[in-house]
Amino acid sequence: MPAIAVSPDDERRIVRLGKRLGVRSKSGVVRLAVKELERHLERRELAEALRTYVRKFGTLDRRENAELSSAGVARDEA
Repeated sequence: MPAIAVSPDDERRIVRLGKRLGVRSKSGVVRLAVKELERHLERRELAEALRTYVRKFGTLDRRENAELSSAGVARDEA
C-alpha cells in the first residue's frame, strides 16, 4: 500500500502525538486515530438513533408507563 503524503507540519504533529501516546510508529498513530474516530462516529450514530426513537415513540412509551403505574402493576425489584 502506498504511503500517504502529509505536510511537514502534519508530520511533526503526528510524531509529537505518537510520543505523547507512547506509540512508536506514525502508522500506529494513524491506526489509533482511525479506531477512535470510528468509535466516536458509532456513538454519534447510536445517539441519533435513540433521539429518533424517542421522537417517534416517546409519547407512546410515557402513556404506557403511566397506564401501568396507575393500574398497580408490580415491579420486579430483583
